Amino acid sequence: MATIVSTIAIAGEILLIGHFAGTVDARRVTIVQLAVCALVAAVIAPVAGESGPAFSWPLLAIVGGLGVASAVIQMTMNWAQRSVSPTRATIIYAAEPVWAALVGRLAGENLTLASLTGGALIVVAVLVSELKTKPRTIPAYDGGAAPPIG
Repeated sequence: MATIVSTIAIAGEILLIGHFAGTVDARRVTIVQLAVCALVAAVIAPVAGESGPAFSWPLLAIVGGLGVASAVIQMTMNWAQRSVSPTRATIIYAAEPVWAALVGRLAGENLTLASLTGGALIVVAVLVSELKTKPRTIPAYDGGAAPPIG
């Protein structure tokens, strides 16, 4: 269920960025996006029974680095979607599981057949959903003979 809900949220984000990217300041939008995300996570975490780790300087450095990386990535996405349609952006974002698998493997993660298959299915599903198909035309019924079948 979480996958479906997050998929809908991400699709909405891609469409909204595509619609507003040319008319808003990418830096401001990025700040608002990350602030809202942090606020929602902070509110939901206790409800979900999650607690934060104990404070440490290395943890603070890691959180800060991830925050900066997230900001750079999100701002790049917001900036790039000025010239890329939401459809093309979706195809580009479909490569994310591929990169995640490669980086995970380089980091020593053991990728099972199930995880590789799942990642491949995600990429294929996105690509198939973006294929342009020709609509089938059905001959019109002229009222005379029996209507055509199929």
